[in-house]
Amino acid sequence: MADQCVLVTARAFWDSGQEAERSLNAAGFSVVRSPEAGPCASGPLSLWARDCDAVIGATDQFDAALFRACPRLKVVSRCGVGIDSVDLAAATAAGVIVTNTPGAMTEAVADYAFALLLAVARRVVESDALMRAGGWGEFPGVLVCGKTLGLVGFGQIGQAVARRAAGFAMRVLAYDPYFRPATASPGLPPVSFVTLEELLAQSDFVSLHAPSLPETKGLFDAGRFAQMKPSAYFVNTSRGPLVDEDALLEALRSGRIAGAALDVYRQEPLPSDHPLRGAPRCVLSSHNAFNAVEAAAAMSAISAQNILSLWAGQRPSAVCNPQVWDSPALRLRC
Repeated sequence: MADQCVLVTARAFWDSGQEAERSLNAAGFSVVRSPEAGPCASGPLSLWARDCDAVIGATDQFDAALFRACPRLKVVSRCGVGIDSVDLAAATAAGVIVTNTPGAMTEAVADYAFALLLAVARRVVESDALMRAGGWGEFPGVLVCGKTLGLVGFGQIGQAVARRAAGFAMRVLAYDPYFRPATASPGLPPVSFVTLEELLAQSDFVSLHAPSLPETKGLFDAGRFAQMKPSAYFVNTSRGPLVDEDALLEALRSGRIAGAALDVYRQEPLPSDHPLRGAPRCVLSSHNAFNAVEAAAAMSAISAQNILSLWAGQRPSAVCNPQVWDSPALRLRC
C-alpha cells in the first residue's frame, strides 16, 4: 500500500473519475474501490476504510462509531453536495475534515428535475411501456407551457430550474426562508416569493429543492399534499427524508394530487417490494439526477482535488465542518 490510501465508494467516481484517479496516483495516493458501491452502512464501511486516509464517498453513513474504528481516516470527501448522511459533529469531534462538491451537479439536477416534470405531465413513461409491450394507445397529458411552477428551495438548483421554466413561459413561485438576493445567479427570470401555503395553493407543479435538515424532515406530509391543487404534480430531486412517503402514496391513490415524479427516497436503494413501486401516476428513478457524464466527472475532479489541496497544506472552500480547524483532535494538520 502507498503511503496514503483513498477508498472510493462513489459509483460516479468509478464511472467518470479516471482523470481524477490519475491525479491522486500522481501525488502518491493509492486508490481502492469498496467491495460494494455506496450508499454503504457504517459497519461494513468501517472495515473497508480502517487502513485508509481518506474516503471519496457516496451518501454513505459516516458516524461516531466509524470514526472510532478508523483512526487513520482524516478526510471524508463527499462526491456530491448532500452531507445529511455524515454526522458532522462526530466528524469534528474526531478531527475528521468533511468536504463536498457544491455546484458541480447544479445543471445536471436541474435538467433532470425538468425532465421528470415533463415525463409525468405528458405520461411519457406509460406510453413507452405500452409501445415496448407491443401496444398502441393514447395518453392524454397536460400542458406545461404557461403553467405555474412552485419551487420549494431556491438555492443554485432551484434557480437553475427557474431558468429552464422561462423557456416554457411558466409563472415561477418560490419559497425559501434562507434565500438572500445577493446569492441569486445571473439570468434569473421574474420570480415571486410567497409563503409555502400560497405556493402550494397556486402551483400546477411543485418541485422540491430544499436541503435535508432537522427542520425540513417530513416537510411534505398529508397536510401539505392536502394544500396542493388536485390537478397539481409533485417532483422531488432533493432528498427523500423531506417527504412522508405514506402520505404521498395516499395522495396518489386517492387522487388528491394528479401525479408525482421521484428520484430520491427515505431508504436507498428503494426496496424491491416498496409500495411506491406500484403507485399510480408516479414516475420513479434511482437517485440519478446528478448523473450526467460531465457533472460526474466534475464531481470526481473536485472530490479528488479537495484531498490533494488538504495534503498540500491548503484549506478548500468546500469544507462542511470548518470548526474542525480549531479541534485539538484534528488528524491532518494543514
